[in-house]
Amino acid sequence: EKTRAWKQAIGKVDNWSYNETEDTWTCAAGKTLRFRYEGQTVTESGYTIRTRHYRSEDCSDCPLKAKCTTAKGNREMAISLTYMRQKNDMRERLRSEEGYTLSVRRMTEPESVFGQIKNNRGFRRFLLRGLQKVSLEVGWLCLAHNLLKKAAMTEKRKRDEAG
Repeated sequence: EKTRAWKQAIGKVDNWSYNETEDTWTCAAGKTLRFRYEGQTVTESGYTIRTRHYRSEDCSDCPLKAKCTTAKGNREMAISLTYMRQKNDMRERLRSEEGYTLSVRRMTEPESVFGQIKNNRGFRRFLLRGLQKVSLEVGWLCLAHNLLKKAAMTEKRKRDEAG
């Protein structure tokens, strides 16, 4: 979403304009996609996603059709307005001053831990297979890392008290 190519991609719905009063989308070529019907999809976890389906009226003579869609007919799209609102809210939070600060903190804190585990502890690949076993192995790695950190802190405290 940050790249210039993404922002200039005319086929991306994020780069289109939405008219809330008429419930229509306008593509880069100025064609209007009108609401057709609303559908529901239930994910494996049981979450229900409500999607709204839109279709343009005529894309046959559009000069941008090759960049916009691979469909032989008119451009169709299905979009979850709830998802779009949540995505925009999250984007605004991330762009705020507090969001930027938290993002920088998230980047630096875990990176040093992974660096320690990979370089100083010599961990390169998992020995076990399967999600449950790999999760257990990650738990062992984290436990070992935390115990070594605790031992180093205790040793430092003893040195400071003695010296």
